[in-house]
Amino acid sequence: MNRRVAKGLWTLVAVMGLAGCSDLGEPIRLLPHAELSSTAIDFGTVAVSATASRSVIVSNSGNGALNGSASVTCAGYSIQSGGGAFTVPPGGQHTVIVVYAPSGTGTSTCQLTLGDGIPPVSLTGVGALQAPGAQCVLSVPSIDFGFAAVGGSTQSGYTITNPGTAPLLLNVVPTCDDFVVLSGGGSSTLPPGGSLPVTVQFVPRAGGFISCAIANGPGCPDVTVSGNATTVSFAADIRPVLTTTCALGCHFFRSTADIVNVPGSIYPSYILIKPFDPQNSLIYRKITTPPPGAGGRMPEIGGPLSPATIDKFRRWILEGALDN
Repeated sequence: MNRRVAKGLWTLVAVMGLAGCSDLGEPIRLLPHAELSSTAIDFGTVAVSATASRSVIVSNSGNGALNGSASVTCAGYSIQSGGGAFTVPPGGQHTVIVVYAPSGTGTSTCQLTLGDGIPPVSLTGVGALQAPGAQCVLSVPSIDFGFAAVGGSTQSGYTITNPGTAPLLLNVVPTCDDFVVLSGGGSSTLPPGGSLPVTVQFVPRAGGFISCAIANGPGCPDVTVSGNATTVSFAADIRPVLTTTCALGCHFFRSTADIVNVPGSIYPSYILIKPFDPQNSLIYRKITTPPPGAGGRMPEIGGPLSPATIDKFRRWILEGALDN
């Protein structure tokens, strides 16, 4: 085969690849992959004529668009937002908020359907009425769990008391899967003058700020729970790159105080690291695609950083650029 023919074949292969064909000439199929934040939601016990809301996040980890349609058809359940037809691009998310409003006492079940190829979400709630004279008092209105690494956990708690004159119906359940009730959870009855300690564990599954609530029963206030989940450590993952990679280490970036919300010394119109905003963080842009007027890509020696290392910088910034 002469060189001209060979070149022509390689050109044909390249064109086929750009057209979305495999090396066998068949189209490459772009497929979606649905992932749900939860496949079952427990609304707990809700006072008759009151409401409780929960959310389901539909993520697409595939490489094709994910098409779905969210609906519920049971009495007492409705969709507050995110209902009807939706499309989730690769790497994107769609949030559906479901409301439970019992019109009578007893257990109600339903399903949130999300479309072909997406598993339905089972819904359960209980309508109830508190006896006159029951009172629900919480020791705290909210709990900040601080920081926890994904895969790790941290614990805290609160106490429910009943200073009233009648038994208090309780049903202690979390409203999202990142918080788990270790003790004091589920249905119970608290006698007058009684108290119930509740222990909650923060077990984040993804990085970033997470907030939801612990529902306590009909007529009882929720306890707001929140925490910051991290997948990247500045000390273990980011600082070694800044201090040992030649062209980066020359800048002596050894602590978060040197870079977070700090203007660049050479390019002062840019912030070195802007928490939660990689695209407006000069260091991240310099190791990916430098902005106009900010010089070339870093590091200058040894070639670009690996995709895995660049992704650590991105996630660290999205998680708040913490000094952890």
